[in-house]
Amino acid sequence: NGLNEKTFEKTLDELMFNETLPMELPTAKSQLVLDENTTDGDMLQYAIGQGDTLMTPMHLNMITQAIANDGILMEPMLLERVENNQGVLVKQFKTDEYKRLMSEEEADILSEFMQEVVLSGTATSLQNEYYTVAGKTGSAEFKESSKDSHAWFTGFAPVTNPQICITVIVEEGGSGSRVAVPIAKKVFDVYFDSLAN
Repeated sequence: NGLNEKTFEKTLDELMFNETLPMELPTAKSQLVLDENTTDGDMLQYAIGQGDTLMTPMHLNMITQAIANDGILMEPMLLERVENNQGVLVKQFKTDEYKRLMSEEEADILSEFMQEVVLSGTATSLQNEYYTVAGKTGSAEFKESSKDSHAWFTGFAPVTNPQICITVIVEEGGSGSRVAVPIAKKVFDVYFDSLAN
């Protein structure tokens, strides 16, 4: 079977590339277009997020959220609830399922790979005794003739019954593991510390 132009295009369509994301706030479209000039070398670069691949942080976060949610993509929302100054619930907003982005089996496989990134890969600094994380780092080159890159991290925690999904990009930041992961760790730490108190 393998990945050819036709199956790659189908995957891009299923993952909502080149289309408006289902959310109220305006966001750019993630873009990647395959055509008759696309070479095998281009496809290899595109498959790892390089070359002409353009992806928004919101889009990557939505895909990561679907992985954490057994393949189901929920419609993003700005607010989950509103509380008054005494913590009394004023309004609760309903979450809606948008669509199945991938099969449960595909989500499980990706989740396992993302857990391994934290256990023995480029995000080992996220290991701790308080919560588990599944994630993926990235260093996206943005200039053809240099080693400049944007630092990326996307992930969720805890691995079982996920509660939070974080995507970080630091433009011109360099390595995702060195720059984006520590930022994500600070957010995870604050989130789980607030749950403990």
